Amino acid sequence: MDSVGTPWGVIVGLSESGVSDMNLAAAVAHDGMAGSVVLVTRNASGSLRSRAAQAGIDTVIDMGEVDAAVAVARSKGSAGGARTDDAAASAAEGTKPPRDSDGVPFALDEPDGLSWSERDMAPAGSAEGGRGSMFVFVSGRGGVGKTTIASECAVVASSWGMSVAVVDLDLSCGNVYAGFGVGTPVDLAKLGTNGVPSIETMGRSCVRLANDLCLWGPCERPEMAERVMPHVGRLLEYLVQRYQLVLVDTSTTFTDAVAEAVQKADRVFVVHDGAPGSIGSAGRTSLLVVRLGVARTRMVRVENVANPRAKSTPVPGISQRGLEGAPFFQVIDGGPEVQEVAAAGGIRELVKEGGPMVQSVKVMLARTLAELGALPPDEDARLAANVEAKRPKFKFFSRRAEVV
Repeated sequence: MDSVGTPWGVIVGLSESGVSDMNLAAAVAHDGMAGSVVLVTRNASGSLRSRAAQAGIDTVIDMGEVDAAVAVARSKGSAGGARTDDAAASAAEGTKPPRDSDGVPFALDEPDGLSWSERDMAPAGSAEGGRGSMFVFVSGRGGVGKTTIASECAVVASSWGMSVAVVDLDLSCGNVYAGFGVGTPVDLAKLGTNGVPSIETMGRSCVRLANDLCLWGPCERPEMAERVMPHVGRLLEYLVQRYQLVLVDTSTTFTDAVAEAVQKADRVFVVHDGAPGSIGSAGRTSLLVVRLGVARTRMVRVENVANPRAKSTPVPGISQRGLEGAPFFQVIDGGPEVQEVAAAGGIRELVKEGGPMVQSVKVMLARTLAELGALPPDEDARLAANVEAKRPKFKFFSRRAEVV
């Protein structure tokens, strides 16, 4: 009723609870001001299509027919040659697509081009367009700013045009969603509801933070974390095929889920600050990462809330065993207001305001992506990857530039 003069199209369908899709679409067609109403369903009968037409619904889309058509198109190939796999053949014959344990056609409505014929997900690296990069952020102690850095990286990468997935594997007490002003995230415990989760279930278990930026996790109830952990590996494999960059925030405790994410990561960022004992804690964390079979060349050391005028000590000492040879980045201290802004859901505003802290995060992210050959074709990303680290000159009576 409020959209008078703005004839938006409305798509209704695939709802799991509440008012039926048919009734909702009919109500929108009758009472709303939509330019067109589309009903998306499965196994649409002739009776349903007739009732939809009488209710003023413009189009009915049967996802089973869509998946079958995709499989037929793929079976022909780009050069017109026929593919002989059983799934494509059965689709060409008009048979119904196979269904997962939850009774839903596999890869039903995912926008990544996967059809139901790929019953098992392709192994990492074999997806069309290549495999996305996965960065995992770990720390040996809490309060070092690991979550803030991961969230800033997500916003920066999204601004560079990358599709980004953020996974909060602090399943019991994670709060990545709070930094983006999300009141209630999608409960990740739904992954373990009906056995092995389908691609549709994994795709729906997120909240959209921005265009091409989505968040998975944590669990609504801490006691449900153990039910989710067996499915984390499958979720991460799905995300690296669906998104260009997957950022994983973790708990300070290496749970089974965290350990699996670390083993799958392209880079593991070990975050610490300048507090006494923090570097030693980071060193112990890096040794644990090595014990999980991760090469030292895949680790990155990050000093958060760093003083830009203080002399950096990237050379590992006795307390830094396990970090030998790891690239070293400093994230400049943005001031005490950073924590307040992040806690109030202002991560986007924090990045938009810029400043030395955000610039140092951009440099860290851009150089790491460039090292992996995954730097996006964005001018800001290119400049960040090539910027020279210069220590700011000290001036009397000058105030430190604040982020906010």
